[in-house]
Amino acid sequence: MSSKVASKLLVRTGRLQRPITGPRRFRKIKPELQIKSWKVVRGDSVEILAGKDKGTVGKVSQVLRGQNKLFVEGLNCHYRYLKPRDDFQGGMVQSEAPLHYSKVALVDPSDGKGTKVGFMFTKDGEKVRVSRRTGTIIPKPPELKVTRIREAYQGNNPSVFVRSLLQYYVKALL
Repeated sequence: MSSKVASKLLVRTGRLQRPITGPRRFRKIKPELQIKSWKVVRGDSVEILAGKDKGTVGKVSQVLRGQNKLFVEGLNCHYRYLKPRDDFQGGMVQSEAPLHYSKVALVDPSDGKGTKVGFMFTKDGEKVRVSRRTGTIIPKPPELKVTRIREAYQGNNPSVFVRSLLQYYVKALL
């Protein structure tokens, strides 16, 4: 903080304060530092390589690509206090914290251990993930294939947004 800003804060408030910059946990990192090819997706089994849960295997529940972080179900948890409200008594609640991408390894389905991952193309031309240690193909999880658009369209009355998307794509194909 420059001396000019510090002196203005001292005059206005009577004490030195840090300028308000917004919540730090939701800031995106610089684009040149973002990971280009993600090998871990939602629903994958991963092994944690560092921290208090080191060596445990869990399932990825959420991926934050802009921050190079991901959440693993039931692991890397901490407790936070929530105030009482109308429908909630209040108290300590367990909450998952994000892990950095480099602190997890994808689990090899053949032996259940963490491994490095590479990409290869099959004879059909499909791009698949392959374990670098054993050479086994690591399939993408079935939860990943169900998207929000497909879930919305499964009902009898698809939303206006989905209908307009379908009409746009059908016109583009014809």
